Parts: sequence; C-alpha cells; structure tokens
Amino acid sequence: MIVRKAIINNFKDALELVKKTGSRNVVHEHLAQKGVNFPVIIEQIDNRAANILKQEAISVGADVSVSEDVSRFKKGFSDLILFANVAQVLKLVDKLKVQPFRLKEVSFNLERLVNNKKVFKYKNKSLDLSKPVVMGIINMDPNSFSGDGLTCPDKAKQRALEFEKFGASIIDIGAESSRPGANLVDAKTEIKRLIPALKKIRKQVKIPISVDTYKYETAKAALDEGADIVNDIFALRVGKEKLAELVANVKAGLILMHMKGLPKNMQKLPKYKNCTSEVFKFLLERRNYALSFGVQEEYISVDPGPGFGKSVEHNLELIKNIDTFSSLGAVVGAVSRKRFVRLLTGEDKASFIVANCLTAFCGADILRVHDAKETVDVLKIIQAFKGV
Repeated sequence: MIVRKAIINNFKDALELVKKTGSRNVVHEHLAQKGVNFPVIIEQIDNRAANILKQEAISVGADVSVSEDVSRFKKGFSDLILFANVAQVLKLVDKLKVQPFRLKEVSFNLERLVNNKKVFKYKNKSLDLSKPVVMGIINMDPNSFSGDGLTCPDKAKQRALEFEKFGASIIDIGAESSRPGANLVDAKTEIKRLIPALKKIRKQVKIPISVDTYKYETAKAALDEGADIVNDIFALRVGKEKLAELVANVKAGLILMHMKGLPKNMQKLPKYKNCTSEVFKFLLERRNYALSFGVQEEYISVDPGPGFGKSVEHNLELIKNIDTFSSLGAVVGAVSRKRFVRLLTGEDKASFIVANCLTAFCGADILRVHDAKETVDVLKIIQAFKGV
C-alpha cells in the first residue's frame, strides 16, 4: 500500500484523479468539486453577517476565519476568510440567499466566483481564453521605455505580421510612452503617430487590434480605422463618460488598468496598506463605471498594472495573486520588460520571458509582451505541462 499527497491545482486535476479510481460516471463531477479548495476573502463585511456566514459555513462542512469582534458580537465591520471546497461553496450559496445583512449579495458573488468563465469579447467576436494568449506590443513612440519604439508605419506593419505569424492573438499599438517619468502627449500628436501605422496593419492583419490610449479623440480615430479594443491605462478616468459611451456604442473591447499617480510621478515611493485589495477595489469601481454607460461585462478586461505606481514587492504580490482579478473579467498580465524585472535580474531576455510566462501560470489570460515568439513557445510548454 502506498499513501501519497494528491496534487490538485484545479477542477480538471480533481476530475482526472476521481476518474482513475474507477468510480461511477454519475459521481465524477460531484466528487471532483470536493477536491478543489476554494478560499475566499470577504472584506468589510457587517459583523452580524460574518457571524451568520460562519455558522452556515460550518453547517456545510466548511470553516471561516473571523475577527475576535465577530465572536464577541461587537458591532462594526471586519474581514474574513472562507475555507471551503467548490461543493461546499455551492451549498453555502443556497443558504445565504435568504439571509439578511447583504448576505444575498455575498451569495451572488460567491456563485459568480465558482462559475467564473473566461470570456473577452470585441465587435461581437470572442477571444478563446481556454488557455493564455499573447498580445504583441507595437510602440509608435520613439521614447518607449523598452527601446523598441518605431516611427515608420511600414516597419510597424511588418512587426505586426511577424507577431501574427509567431502566434500572437492580439496586436496592441500605442503612440504615447507611459514609462516612469514620461510626459504625456496631446491627442493630435498621438493620432499623427498612430493612425498611419494602424491603417497599414489593419489591411494586413486578421487578428484583433488593441489601441493603447485613454483619450476619446484618439480612440475614436482608431476605432474608425478598424481597431477592436481600447486599452486604457487611466481606466476611463480621463475619457470618462464620452469614451465609455463610444466603447459601448461600437462594442469595442475595453481594458481597464490600475495606476497609482501619473507616469511622471507614479514611481516615487508608492505606498499601499494592502496592494492586492486596493487594486481590486479600484478595478471593481472602474468596471462598474464602464457598465453604467452600457459596456457589457464580457467586453471588459482588467489589468492590475504592474510597474504603474508599485514597488518591486507590490509587483510580485500582484503577479502571485493575479487570478484574484478573474472575477472582474479576463485578466491582462503586462510585465514585459518592466523595470522591476530588470532590478531583479538585469538586462536578461530570458528573465523577461520567464516573467511573462510566470504571470500566465499564476492566472493571467492575456499576456501583453514585446517578445511574442519566445513567449508563445514557452506557453506551449506550460499548457502541455498543465494538460498532464
């Protein structure tokens, strides 16, 4: 007889293990749900609700870590952690639907987390996110931090064609550097750099094109020329309702990114009490803002913004916890050639590729990268590994 630990990273792993035991087909999925752990953090919940949730969780075989204030029946709000498997969460969802103190809302969000499907739409089309995909970066700003800025539309077209050939699923083209310390440019300059290249790329490339801008004027010009997605580093805080309505009306995809401060000052000692929590709250608020102007859920993707107002430690924390953001939409992992990677390893291309793919391994759906071919190749190895 051999006794060993079972390695279960997801539902698929659990299901495969259950099938190998020779159990009846009808119980496979039910048993697999019990094998997938599903810890959930709930922040600033009413202590009365926390008390009810804890009792209901225990009744289904799960458990909850709560503040001492909850155990002492003190008024106020606190944080808790639910420790459960998928089967227990589904039972708990039904119990909480009839409870007070906003527990019906908790029930809805728990159900959403369990049933989360990775979808990102644009122009009535969908990206296949059953496995991570690559977004190849084209910079039409000579001041690009990565040193790959272009000024020639034909060279931009050639790079886009190469990215598509290498296996990239999206092209992301921008014409304004957002590197730390950079000064922002006006829409007229941005459009002048961007549109000639975009026109040439759109004629030759079949995969979707994302335009990296936060300005209404630039987004409008790019969408008119066939762009499919708006990648907004300010998450609609600059373009506001005008840009949100534009995106909604043409059914463009929308990427909302977190940034603390502005590019010119964002790396001056950024501070957070809880980085992951604060970034999540920000992206949730911006997502809800986009929804309020008619952008549909499936058309929204989020980017925690590594390198944008974060220390090395903050960036590592966000990468480790990047799957946390999946309940908000498809998650973009944008760590390519970022300064924090350079600080850890120096100017080493292999390290850039590892950082990209580690981000995918931790849960990112879309990798925004400069080194498309190498990243696509390594992702194939990761997918083969996960498929075992």
